[in-house]
Amino acid sequence: MPYRHVLSACAALLLLTGCQTAHAPQSGFTSTVSMAQKRAMDSRMFETEDEATVLNAAVGLLQDLGYKLDETDLKTGVVSGSKGQDRNQWSYGYDIRVTVTTTPLKTGGIRVRATFQEIQQSVTARFSHGKPISDPAIYQNFFNKLSQSLFLEAHHI
Repeated sequence: MPYRHVLSACAALLLLTGCQTAHAPQSGFTSTVSMAQKRAMDSRMFETEDEATVLNAAVGLLQDLGYKLDETDLKTGVVSGSKGQDRNQWSYGYDIRVTVTTTPLKTGGIRVRATFQEIQQSVTARFSHGKPISDPAIYQNFFNKLSQSLFLEAHHI
């Protein structure tokens, strides 16, 4: 008889736990922007075959915008940089990290993709928190300035 009560209690617990919905943990790098919207925002196609010129323009632009270059690999088409923001004696502030990649297209031209992230600094890098920046104005500003730089370069101005 007592086993019946134990079995009933176990069955009830199994039913209750089976009804719970598992939620995926939220990562600091999740975004509310769809992938199609993100690609439209962070990528542009430039009608040139000269990838080195595009990368050099991106390097110059990042430096003009105050970024310290962390990585520059012209062979693979990757440039990344970062700059610190809002640092004082009471808080660690945050860094803005940008990565620019170039991809030559088979149909001609070069696709440039830029990704901006806000990295919240903490006492140790182990506890830093990052999130993508999805403000379209930041991307539009970057690509407008890159276009201007490439135009000036192409016309030797």
